[in-house]
Amino acid sequence: MSDRSPRADNPNSVVCNICGIAYTLPEDEIVGNLPNVLLCSHIFCTTCLRSLEFNNVILCPECKSTLPEGGVEGLQVDSRIIGLIYTAKMNKMKSKMLPVAYLLCCLPLQTLVKGLMVQVKREKARLLMEIDEAMDRAFTILNRRKGALVAELTNMEQHFPSSRRELGRVEERMRALDTAMQKAKQVGQHPSLESYCDLEQLLETLQASVDVQSFDLKCLSLGSGLSCIAQQDALGRSLKAYKKIYIFVYMWVMVTHVVNPNHFYIRHVAEQRACILLSKKINSLCSGERGLFTASDILETGSTVFVKWKEGMWCRATLTELFQRGHLDPVRSCPVPELHRVRVYFQDYGFCKGIALDMNERLRRVDVAGQSEMSRWLPQAIKCSLKDIVPADLTKGWSAEAQDEFRRVVGSASVEMQVFGQERGALLVDLKKAPMDSGSSNMPMSLREYLVFLELARYIHTQGSRPLQFYLPVFPRTNVELNAVVSHIDTPSHFYIQLVGHTQTHIHSTDDQDLEVYCPVLDQACVARFDDKVWYRAHVIGIPGGRKVEVQFVDFGNNKILSVNDLRKIKDEFFALPAMAIQCYLADVIPLEAGETWSEACIEKFKSLADQRLVTAVATGKTGRTGEFSFHTALSCIKSKDTQAPVVDTTVWDPPLEGLLGDSEPAPTSLGQETPEQDQDPQEIQPYLMLPTNLKDLRVRLTHVVSPGSFYVQLLQMDTQLKRVYELLKQEYARTEPQEIEWKADMYCAAYNNGVWERGQLCSPVSLGCIAEVVRCDFGNKVELHMNNLRPLLPSLVGCLVLECSLSEIRPAGGRSTWTATACDFISYYLTGAMAIMTIKENTEQRPVPVSLYCSNRAGQDVSIADFLVSEGLALKERKTPNTENQPPNPSSDWSVSPRPLSTAPTPPKPAPRTNPSPEKVKTQAYCPPELPHCGRTLMTISAIGEDGLIYAMTHHAGRQFEQLRERLQQHIKTLPRLKPYTWKSVLGCAVMGSDMLWYRGEVLEVIGGHVKVRYVDQGLVENIPVCHVYPTVLCEDIPQLCMPCQLHGVIPVGRTWQWDAVALLKELLLNRCVDMQVMELPEDPLGCLTVQISLDGMTLSRIMVHHQHASVDQAIASTQELVVSSHLALDDWDIDTEGLEDPEPVPRVFSYPDLPEKGERFRVRIKHLRTPNEVFLYPLDGSSCVESDGESLEEALKRVHDRIDRLAMLSDFAIEAPCLAEYSDGKYYRAKLLGFAGLNPVKILVRHVDFGSDDTLPTHKLRQIPAHLLQFPCKAIKVRVAGFRPPRLNLEKERLSYRPEWSLKAALEMIDLLHSCCTASVTATEPELSVFLYDEDGALVYLPLVEKGLADFD
Repeated sequence: MSDRSPRADNPNSVVCNICGIAYTLPEDEIVGNLPNVLLCSHIFCTTCLRSLEFNNVILCPECKSTLPEGGVEGLQVDSRIIGLIYTAKMNKMKSKMLPVAYLLCCLPLQTLVKGLMVQVKREKARLLMEIDEAMDRAFTILNRRKGALVAELTNMEQHFPSSRRELGRVEERMRALDTAMQKAKQVGQHPSLESYCDLEQLLETLQASVDVQSFDLKCLSLGSGLSCIAQQDALGRSLKAYKKIYIFVYMWVMVTHVVNPNHFYIRHVAEQRACILLSKKINSLCSGERGLFTASDILETGSTVFVKWKEGMWCRATLTELFQRGHLDPVRSCPVPELHRVRVYFQDYGFCKGIALDMNERLRRVDVAGQSEMSRWLPQAIKCSLKDIVPADLTKGWSAEAQDEFRRVVGSASVEMQVFGQERGALLVDLKKAPMDSGSSNMPMSLREYLVFLELARYIHTQGSRPLQFYLPVFPRTNVELNAVVSHIDTPSHFYIQLVGHTQTHIHSTDDQDLEVYCPVLDQACVARFDDKVWYRAHVIGIPGGRKVEVQFVDFGNNKILSVNDLRKIKDEFFALPAMAIQCYLADVIPLEAGETWSEACIEKFKSLADQRLVTAVATGKTGRTGEFSFHTALSCIKSKDTQAPVVDTTVWDPPLEGLLGDSEPAPTSLGQETPEQDQDPQEIQPYLMLPTNLKDLRVRLTHVVSPGSFYVQLLQMDTQLKRVYELLKQEYARTEPQEIEWKADMYCAAYNNGVWERGQLCSPVSLGCIAEVVRCDFGNKVELHMNNLRPLLPSLVGCLVLECSLSEIRPAGGRSTWTATACDFISYYLTGAMAIMTIKENTEQRPVPVSLYCSNRAGQDVSIADFLVSEGLALKERKTPNTENQPPNPSSDWSVSPRPLSTAPTPPKPAPRTNPSPEKVKTQAYCPPELPHCGRTLMTISAIGEDGLIYAMTHHAGRQFEQLRERLQQHIKTLPRLKPYTWKSVLGCAVMGSDMLWYRGEVLEVIGGHVKVRYVDQGLVENIPVCHVYPTVLCEDIPQLCMPCQLHGVIPVGRTWQWDAVALLKELLLNRCVDMQVMELPEDPLGCLTVQISLDGMTLSRIMVHHQHASVDQAIASTQELVVSSHLALDDWDIDTEGLEDPEPVPRVFSYPDLPEKGERFRVRIKHLRTPNEVFLYPLDGSSCVESDGESLEEALKRVHDRIDRLAMLSDFAIEAPCLAEYSDGKYYRAKLLGFAGLNPVKILVRHVDFGSDDTLPTHKLRQIPAHLLQFPCKAIKVRVAGFRPPRLNLEKERLSYRPEWSLKAALEMIDLLHSCCTASVTATEPELSVFLYDEDGALVYLPLVEKGLADFD
């Protein structure tokens, strides 16, 4: 009974475990009795610690703890107990407001509860001392009796019946008073309820006097009568009627199991030591034979067992489901021998797990002593739920992404938990963890707010009102001169000013952690930190994602994308001032070309004149756009603080005189000219994409990426139009039904994809009831949809809001004309769904449009995607042609039309036209042929497999030479030779730079465009190499080729050439593998192919290729093979005496089967094996089947062979249906036949035991050659088909046989039970397979119960 660290929700934690006196706080001059924490984590009061202290050492009940320098006064106090005492004190002060009757009733209640706790603690302390003394005197005896003694004290509160009785009276009186007060309160608020309650009885209850003396408090002085042991947690259960109150308690916990954010389990970090002790206790109880099950034990659901979770780790668990053998549904109780599997709930971790039963290996029972020990430990896993949040989509529930994000954020580290209360057996909490990014503050991150910010969850009580907004700016009066400062400029038609006198806009400090913003929303007012580390007022205008927000500074007008960490909640006093920035545009001024936007030069000129300067302006009027003023073009002057500013020609503020005289229309008409965006009605639907006139720095979203030369983007400024189109599609097609329409290619349609109506275009014609391939018009990618999800698209909605683009100024790497799969996958992984800044190089009707694309990296810098691909080696810079290299870029105009006045500067001389030099004629010789080995066996390493099936092999000596040659080649060529054009027709030998940037010897096979097809002469590999990596020279010509081409002996490939699947099998079996090779024939040409026979684990490669039907046996070689072998033997002159030797008798190569009676005749059988319900192996039991050979039976012959199994040779011939001896799991050998190859690496053979009918997969070393006399015995397992029934047409069973899915597992189990009673059979057919009827003891067909239960049908 070791001490435990007290918990905040345990009533025992406010009383000292030694003296039983409650902890108190110091008040005025009264010295309190504080809870002090020792270094061993045990907690005792100050008075007890002072009495135990001796020589700066305190004797703890379990350990010795050295005090710090300050002694007892220097120990830390337990903040949780202090918080509970303070909370109880505050609740006591609040209780003074209750009625007098309630207070009088609480006085004896508190006295009884407190007295009962002190009474139990005192008795417990006394009994613990007695136990310790008894164990010191007789330790061995107490070890046997301790469990029984502890079991007698499971319900300690029953030994105080008087106290319990008085406590029940007080609680009953309190409940009556509480109910009466609630009714009185409701009647006072709603007088109409008077008719539904008895007011006289209500007043009688409230006015009844409470006499403190009426309660018998003498019962607190009575003892329990016990004198041996007391259970530590027993008295705590006597107070289970008390309701737990959590007053926002903070504690550190670890999450052990997560079902979803509303259902997870935690463990207290403070109880980590208690968990370790519990684990040791469980492991000690499971050691030895103490908890083993017996055959008479019966398990029931809800009982506690010990489960082996990991190796050497036992845990306690509760049985939730029991599955008995032969039953598919769980049962409530089951004997241990019939138990198949169980499902348990781990009390200390919170999760359930199914366990395939291995009795006494993974499951142990809990005896009486163990139950007593386990009752002292409360379940360590506590069920919790995040407070006030629900899934983002209530119909679908918690998504897998939300659950994965919850697990990723929490992890296995400890987190801070805030408890709000309890509901439905779960704590309502919030988990807080340190921020994951290093740039954030030290403020813990709320997991609730984090999930809501990621839109994976939402709060239950969503506030419908808009966030608090800033006051609109104070607009100036029209036609009045005013002084202002231009605070921000986008264009002359969109800039912001601040009136003079309203420029105090920054906030000095907002470092309060309580003001941090975790989940910003649109239009939320806040303060944001700018680049100068100063805080300014702002409001949120966009949430791009990635914990980034876009804000607008309301006192300046500029926008900026910031991290959420740079936002703070704004205090109420900062709402008093209105916004300072007034949105304006220049009146009577439009761009030079109607319908065009302001040019960059004009914007920069306007910024240089007015940005951040004091100006005098006149407001001419307010437009329909909210908060936008027009200012007269003729600003009186520009006042600059810089007196040394250069003189600026102010005439640029007015329209040029030539322009005014040349206009065909009067000037007032130009006021009505607006850009297409201004003319557009906000409510008008724009179904197609209209590019803005300013093609630079467009903010886009990449929706679909195919390659750097083809990707699709959406303009963010068109999001409003896209949303309107989707809303209209939903209104039009949400309640429509499919129509019979002839869908043709390129037809526009409304497609229902993933629950959303979208615009699409068919790629090909669609037939009735088929799947259609549809291009998503607003995203660019293709999807496959059923034609029932398609509707005809309204003509007014035809169009697309996506633009196909391509990266300009780059081209594919490696001399290819198309992009590699690596480049496509790379750019698709990083750009799909990303936000970017795009500039259109040339706006043409052709698609894709050439663009330049920039994305932000982790450091917040804009990176060119084209330059990034070049730096990664996936692209090359586009070559510029000479005629366009010296011309200024003008993507928006045709090259032949000059948009600017011609320059008078002299034209630089044009470079001379480039001429390609003629290719240099080079001729090289081939490398020397390899040194061929002698005929016979040798070990060789396979270096390559050609596409034509040739096998390139290298001897061990050649392998060592290759390592030396590679180092020698690098010394010959240390740099890349200068690239020159060569004629490759006469080049045979060459030097090749491989992918590892090392030089190798090669042989030119073919020239393909800018690539050369070469073969590495020392390895056999064939590759296409760029011309720049091939050099026409012969290196180390004194060394012959180190690898030799080989071909298999005795086989002919299917179609006379090795197919691609055969080559793939050869690569899987041979590549980079050392094999046993027998050279059968040497070629006449030194560069020709060797004819070889390769052995893999005792099998020839030729036989493997024939087995997989990639080749056939060459009959000409097979017929002459014996003759060739004999001729080789004849070459040796051996003097061998062959007299007396006889030719061995031919050994039969197949098994024999016993003869069965004629058709229709019944005979007794024994079922040996069941494969399916209608496919079994049987053996006749008539006398003729008992065959003996030389006076011994088959069992005796097998036993005799097994005793001398080491003398039998390993099996070397693996022909199908060939007989052999196969090792079974019991270590003995039985007769079997080969069925085929089950695996090739390593080689495994599928065999069938002919005397039992079962199949097995064995390696080759477990197969032996069968002696001839064992083949004389007939097989004892005959495969037959049970006639009369077949698999059911409608099978509702979920568990099926994996090798025969048409049969259910339940049908197989039922058939096994039925065959136990089967005794007779009759043959019904012998062709095409042996079929029989099976009868039970009564003469009825055995399969009839299967048909009655719906597990089979009549055939």
